[in-house]
Amino acid sequence: MSGDNRIKPRGIERRNLLKAGIAAPALFAASSGQSAKADGVKANACDAAKTVETPSDLIVSTDKGKVRGYISSGIRTFKGVPYGAPTGGENRFMPPKPPAPWSEVRDAFDYGAICPQEAPGPGGRFGFMLRPSQGYADEDCLNLNIWSPGLDGKKRAVMVWIHGGNYTTGSSYSLACQDGESLARKGDVVVVSVNHRLNILGHMDLAAIGATDELSGSVNVGLLDLVRALEWVRDNIEAFGGDPGNVTLFGQSGGGLKIAHLSGMPAAKGLFHKAISQSGSQVEPFDDAMTAPLAQNVMEELSLEEGDVAGLQAVPIDRLQAAAQKVLADWRLTSGFADIWKTVGWAPRIEAKTLPYAPYSPEAGDVSRNIALMAGSARHEFSLAVFNPSAESMTMDELRASLKSMYKDPDAVISVAQETYPEEKPVGLYSVISAAYFNRTNGIKQVQAKAALGGAPAFLYQFAWRTPVLDGTPKAYHCAELPFVFANAEREPQATGGGADALVIEEQVAGAWIAFAKTGNPSHAVLPDWVPVEPDTVPTMIFDTTPHLDANTDQTLRDMVHAQRK
Repeated sequence: MSGDNRIKPRGIERRNLLKAGIAAPALFAASSGQSAKADGVKANACDAAKTVETPSDLIVSTDKGKVRGYISSGIRTFKGVPYGAPTGGENRFMPPKPPAPWSEVRDAFDYGAICPQEAPGPGGRFGFMLRPSQGYADEDCLNLNIWSPGLDGKKRAVMVWIHGGNYTTGSSYSLACQDGESLARKGDVVVVSVNHRLNILGHMDLAAIGATDELSGSVNVGLLDLVRALEWVRDNIEAFGGDPGNVTLFGQSGGGLKIAHLSGMPAAKGLFHKAISQSGSQVEPFDDAMTAPLAQNVMEELSLEEGDVAGLQAVPIDRLQAAAQKVLADWRLTSGFADIWKTVGWAPRIEAKTLPYAPYSPEAGDVSRNIALMAGSARHEFSLAVFNPSAESMTMDELRASLKSMYKDPDAVISVAQETYPEEKPVGLYSVISAAYFNRTNGIKQVQAKAALGGAPAFLYQFAWRTPVLDGTPKAYHCAELPFVFANAEREPQATGGGADALVIEEQVAGAWIAFAKTGNPSHAVLPDWVPVEPDTVPTMIFDTTPHLDANTDQTLRDMVHAQRK
């Protein structure tokens, strides 16, 4: 590349992806010639003009008060409904409390506040495809959104979406494709999405700065918020047409990581029954080797004495966020691709009261054993050309040079990658190599650990379909499956290309998510037979133009990238 630094996997792409709300671990962290209509695929709300109604009697009573929603093309919609009290002041770093009751009917027409966080950088091509939305930030951020086909007493499967962005950024509406209306309509399910505490607000390790033992769970309050949201679902969702006895969590990137942790939390036991982790799998939670230095460095940055929790709670939110973001940036300078989990920064950890064991360990089996699991990843994940279009012209020499610092014998790794994926150009080889090492391997670890516990089954997938937009350069990138999961293929054509081909992929993907939520098995009519994994087998459903169940054809590549890693 004539020394022009166009390929910078350790530099600008990494920073841009982090700012875009993609979890750090994710970087480092069938048309068959037939039309969609011929296959019976429908275009959801796109088949007719969208309608919005605001009937004065669309009011639901929750356990804290009444909320009024609206109807969007037949879907009852309620946004910004509080499930917890404000988390500022003396509630900062504390377990969530229920919201105060209200006497008047509360409008639920618009999204609520998101957790305070670092503002994203320029969106670029990622922004074009997935249309990020920042929203407004406030410590009164414990709110959720509901999309329901009807308030008719019918007990529908409930799908609770947990957003990505690592544990640091993002929100329930940070990407346009996360809108739950189409999925609710397509699946006749109730969709819920949740905002919760993030970054220092959700994961400040007060135990590391000398706080009393009763505050030791502060490092996991972001997860406790989600537990509180699930308690709200248990207590209220029936009034919105949902079944509290059939709740599925689904989340991507950081959302998937949160779901893995929730699967091991005693407080969450019985609140959900199935889980889907998309490009965000974790078997071993973090420990205080990361959370403690971050907490200590924040206290130093703010010139607060050890143990001064009251002083920390009194710091203005803008100053607290500035300190937390500086400490995180400094921390990430000490990390690298060789220790990718370290880039996470603010995060939960093993803690005796809230998360005592790894979620799929024998000790946690009583919590996670009977939660059916589906996990998987995108084939290319960290796709260089999403943020650096010129990377598409990467040569084999440049590929070799980019892998030299990570692998003992780059040529051996490249050779096996070419054998596994002979259609890939050098830039694609870079992506499948990195994905094989991290996302694909972690997904396999998660489902096999779950399978080893027995109980409910575990299923594995890989999203391999390449978007046609931007000349196909993004490939099957991190987040590529999201518009299809939410049945928004035609609503988000800038990400999917729209049209018949995209609707075919939507039928595969949304169909699998809906089937899994309803039955615990993702198999459905347009997919081949899908069998669960066993402790020693990894059958993988490949979502592509022609879906197929893959036995394990990439094992040699996975073995090679781990054997050759420096």
